[in-house]
Amino acid sequence: MACIKLNLNVDVNSCLSGLKATLRLGRPKSGIKKLKKEMKILKVKRDDIKNRIDQAELEGRIPTNQVSHWLWTWRRWKAKKIERKKKSLFRSSGCFSCHCFNQTQTQTGGTSQTQQAGDQVPIRESSNCCSIILRVAKKLGEVKELMDRADRLDPVATVGPSEPAVMLPISHRSPVGIESYEEDIVGYVDGGKGDIIGIYGMGGVGKTTMLTRIQQHYLLKHTIFDRVIWVVASKDCQLKRLQMDIAKSLGLKTLQESDDERTCGDKLFTFLKSRNCLLLLDDIWEHLDLQLLGMAHSATTERGQQQQPRKTVVFTTRSEGVCVQMEAEKKIKVKCLDPVQAWQLFEENSEGDVLNSDAGIKFVAEKLAKECAGLPLALVTVARAMSGKKSWEVWDAALRQIRDEHQWKTVCLPEDSVVMYKAFKLSYDSLENDSIRECLLCCALWPEDFKIDQFSRLIPCWIGCGIICEFNVINEAFAKGCSHLEALKTASVEIGKYFGRALEEKNVWTIFARTILGTPSLLERKTDENFAYQPLICNIFTMRFHYIDQIKDSASLLEHSADFIKMHDVIRDMALLMVSGSDGNKRKWIVKAGIGMSDLPRQEEWQEAERASFMNNRITSLPDYGASTFPKLSMLIIHHNKGLKTIPPSLFASMPRLVYLDLSDCRITKLPKEICSLTELQYLNLSDNHITGLPAEFGCLGKLEYLFLMNTDLQIVPNGAISNLSMLKWLDIKENPLALEWWWDELKCFKGRHQLSVAISINATIDNIERLNMLPPNVSIWHLTLAGENISKLPNNYDLGTTQWGCRVSDKLESLYIVNLGLDRLVLAAGEGRESSFGCLKLLYFTELKLLEDISLNRVRLHNLRKIYIFDCPMLKDVSWVLQLPCLNSLSIVNCGKMEELISDVGNSNSISSSSIQHLFLGNIPNLNRIANRSLHFPYLEFIDVIDCPKLKKLPFGIEILKNKLKRIDGEDDWWNNLDWDDETIKDSLTPYFR
Repeated sequence: MACIKLNLNVDVNSCLSGLKATLRLGRPKSGIKKLKKEMKILKVKRDDIKNRIDQAELEGRIPTNQVSHWLWTWRRWKAKKIERKKKSLFRSSGCFSCHCFNQTQTQTGGTSQTQQAGDQVPIRESSNCCSIILRVAKKLGEVKELMDRADRLDPVATVGPSEPAVMLPISHRSPVGIESYEEDIVGYVDGGKGDIIGIYGMGGVGKTTMLTRIQQHYLLKHTIFDRVIWVVASKDCQLKRLQMDIAKSLGLKTLQESDDERTCGDKLFTFLKSRNCLLLLDDIWEHLDLQLLGMAHSATTERGQQQQPRKTVVFTTRSEGVCVQMEAEKKIKVKCLDPVQAWQLFEENSEGDVLNSDAGIKFVAEKLAKECAGLPLALVTVARAMSGKKSWEVWDAALRQIRDEHQWKTVCLPEDSVVMYKAFKLSYDSLENDSIRECLLCCALWPEDFKIDQFSRLIPCWIGCGIICEFNVINEAFAKGCSHLEALKTASVEIGKYFGRALEEKNVWTIFARTILGTPSLLERKTDENFAYQPLICNIFTMRFHYIDQIKDSASLLEHSADFIKMHDVIRDMALLMVSGSDGNKRKWIVKAGIGMSDLPRQEEWQEAERASFMNNRITSLPDYGASTFPKLSMLIIHHNKGLKTIPPSLFASMPRLVYLDLSDCRITKLPKEICSLTELQYLNLSDNHITGLPAEFGCLGKLEYLFLMNTDLQIVPNGAISNLSMLKWLDIKENPLALEWWWDELKCFKGRHQLSVAISINATIDNIERLNMLPPNVSIWHLTLAGENISKLPNNYDLGTTQWGCRVSDKLESLYIVNLGLDRLVLAAGEGRESSFGCLKLLYFTELKLLEDISLNRVRLHNLRKIYIFDCPMLKDVSWVLQLPCLNSLSIVNCGKMEELISDVGNSNSISSSSIQHLFLGNIPNLNRIANRSLHFPYLEFIDVIDCPKLKKLPFGIEILKNKLKRIDGEDDWWNNLDWDDETIKDSLTPYFR
C-alpha cells in the first residue's frame, strides 16, 4: 500500500509571505504570458537599437559607451538560457504557495521516489505556484530594467576618437611630367574661367596623382575654397554612395541611408549653397548629376547680395566622352611620357647601382623602358619588378617576355590595356612563388578601392583558400600570412614615388568599440589595431581633414599601412583580367563586389566560374538552382548583403565542389539542413547573422577545417555538430552569449585529427577557467574574452602561474580581453618555471573594470605583447607596469577619470630607453596632469594622440624626439597652445608635427 509522507517542518512566516506573494502577483499562467509578451517587446527594442547603430556607422559614428554596455548586458542576460527556464515555469506541483509543501514522497514497497504531480518531473527545483510566480516577477523586473535603460539610450552613437594622420613634408621634386598639367589647371581655377574641369587619359597615366597635387595646392596654399572635398567614384559606383561619401567628408549627419537620391541631393545642396567648394571626383566612368552632389547654385540672387559662392568640380576619367557628357568647360588629356621623361622615371624607380654596374643591363633596361610606351604606372611597375636583378640574362629574359606578341594577343586585351598588362604580368611573374602570386590575386575579390582588413579578412581568406595550409595551430598560419604580406610589400614598397596618393592614418577605434559588444607594393598597405594608412580622404569619424603630403605608394600593386591594404584600381583590373579565363588559363572568376546589385547575375554568366564574389551588395534573395548548376565553383562570397535573410535549400546542391563559403554579415536566421551536401566544404563563415541553431546534419561536414560563428544568436547546437568535425582546425565563437553548457560539451568531446584553435568568450569564474584548462590536448585557446562582474566568485587577482591558467589556456593565446570584472587589483604573475606562459600573447585589452585601481606584473615575461587597450577603467591610477614590456608598440588609454599620472614609478632602470612604443593614444582622461615625473625617452615613438586631457600641460620629452621617428602629434588646438615648455624653441620645432 502506497503512503504519502508530508514534510511538516513548516516555517509559518515563510508560508504566509508566500501566500501573500501569490495573491499579489496573480496566477502563474497569466504571469508567464505577460513575460513572453514583454520579452518580445524587449527583443524588438534590441533590434531597433542595432538598426540605429548600423545606420550611424554608415555616417562614420560609433556606439556610445552607454549603448555598448546595454548591448553587452543584453547578451549576458540572454545567455542565461531564458527559453529553457521559461519552459520550466510551466511546471506546477499543485501545492501550497511556499517551499514548505514542495515535496511529496511516494513510497511503494519500501522504494522511495521523488515525484511532481502532473508531469513526472523531480521536484528538486521547487517548482510550486509561489516559486513560479516569484521567478516570473524576477524576470519581469529584469526585462523592465533593460527596457527602461533602452528608452534612455539617446543618442545611440557618437563621433569616434580622432583618427591619427601622418603629415609628411611634400617632396621638393614634382613627379615626372606633372608640373605643366598642374600649373595649367590651377591657373584655370584661380582665373575663374570655368567651374568644371575634366582630366582624362588611360589607366595608369597619372590622373590621380595630378588630382592629388591639386588638392594639396588648395588645402595648404589657398583659402579661396571653404571646403575641399575628395571622393573616389570607381567603376559601377552608385550615385547614392557618392552622396554618402561627400556627406561623411563634410561631417554632415543629416543624410540617411533610407533617403532617396533626390532627398540626399537636396540636403547636400542646403549645406553647401553658401560655401565656396572644390569637389575632386576621382575615377568616374559615366555622367554624374552634379546638382545631386550638392554642387549647384541658388536659383535666385537677392538684390544687393554678393555673387554666388563658387562651386568648382575637377574630375578624372579614362574617357574623353565622359568629359563631354559632364559638360566640362576645360578638358585636359594626360599623355604618356616622352622618351626622355620615361627613362628618367624608370631610373628613379630602379636601383642605380644595378643599372650602372653593367652596360649590357643598362642597354636592356632602356629597351624595357621603351616597351612601356611612356605609361608611368607601367614604367614604375617594371622598374620595381626588376629591382635586385643583377644578372644580364634575367633582364634579357624580361625583355623577351614583354615583347612576346603571341602571349598578349591570346589574352584579347583592349588596345589601351596591353602596355599595363605587360608590366603587371612581368611584376606578377617576378614574385617569389605561386603562393605569393595567389595571395595577390585574392585581393581582387574585394570591391574596387576597398580597404581590406588583413587580419580579420585577408589572411583568413588565404587560409580558407588553401594557400596557407601547412601549420599545426592557427598562430603559425597567421605568421605565414604576415610573411606573405611582407613578401608582397617588399616586392614593390618603393613603387609609386611618382604616383602616389596622399595617405591618411585611420584609427580603428570603431572596430575596437564593437569588440566590447562581443569584438604592400603590389598592394597598397593600409596598420595595426590603432591606426591605418588610407588613400587621400578626409577623416570619416572626426570629419577633420588630415592628409599626408608626401607622394607615395599608389603605383604599388597594393597600397599598405599595417592592418589594411587596398589594391590599386588599375592593378585590380589587370588581376581580374588574368583570372577571368580570357587568357586561356584554367581560372575563371566572377567578381561583382560592391556595385550595389540586388540580384545575382544571370545563371549563364557564371555557370562555369570557379570563384564568385558578390560581397558588399544589396542582395535580398537567392534563386533556386538545379543540382550541379555550378559544377566548377569552389568559392562563393556573399559577405555583407544585409537584406539577405534566407538561404534556399537548393543552393548547396547546385555547388557540389564548393570549398569556401562566406555568408557572414547578412541577416540569415536559419541554415538549411541541405548544407550537409557540401562534402568538399573546408571554410564556412556564418558570423554576424541571426542564426539561432545549427541543423543536426551539420556534423556530417567531414572536410570542414575553418568555422566562424562569431556574433550570432546561437542558442543550442545538436550533440556532435562540432565535436564530430574531424578535420576542424579553427573555431571562432567569440562575441556570442557567454559560453553555455553545450559549448563545453562539444569542445570536451572534440574528436578532431588536428589541433583545434578556439576563439571564445566565457564568464570569468575560476570554474570556467579551469574548464578551459581541462579541455583535451587537441584543443587550444587562441582568443579569450573573460567577462562578468560577480566579484564573490573571483580571486583577488589572476595569477598567470596557477593551474587555472594552465597550458590549455595560455600557451597559444594571442589576444586576451578582460571585460567588466569587479576586481580592484589585477596582478599578472607567473609561478616558478612558468615564465614562458603567454609567450604568444600579442593583444591585451581591459574594458569596463569599474573598481580596478592597480595593474602590475610579477615575474611574467610578456615578451611578445604588442598592443594594450585600457578603456573605461575610472579608478585606475597609472600604468607604470608597461615599462616592463620590451616589444610594446601601441598603448591606448581612454576614459580613466582618476588617472593623474601615466607613469608614476619610472624606477632606476633604463627600460624606457629601449621601449618600442610607436603610438600613444590618450583620450578623455580629465585629471591627467603629466606623463611621468621626469623626462622619458621614446626612441621609436611615431604618433601621439591626446584628446580631452585638459590638465596635461607638459610633454615628457624635448628636442631629442625629432632625432627619432616622430611623425605626428594630434590634439586640440587649445591643448597644444597652452602646453608649458622649458624652451620655446622646442615648441617651434615640434609645431610642424602637430595636427
